[in-house]
Amino acid sequence: MLSYRNRRTGEVHVPEPGSWMADRLDGLPQVWEPVESVEGTLPPVRPARSARKSEWVAYALTRGYTREDAESLSRDDLARLLDDPDAEPEA
Repeated sequence: MLSYRNRRTGEVHVPEPGSWMADRLDGLPQVWEPVESVEGTLPPVRPARSARKSEWVAYALTRGYTREDAESLSRDDLARLLDDPDAEPEA
């Protein structure tokens, strides 16, 4: 299934094939990058630094952190911690 990722924000849309939204996103290649999902999933995209805390928590979960640990940190702490691609949760 074809999805579209916003090049600036990382936001992902999965429009219905052939819909007006699919046509609209396809017509804006400077902003919306088409990506082919593998087995219905997309790799996690790092949220924008200004994204809501809930987006950072969801991203932290994909990186192996527990919900409890991720929610105990501030949005800015999550952004700093997850900026490091080698950062791993403590066991």
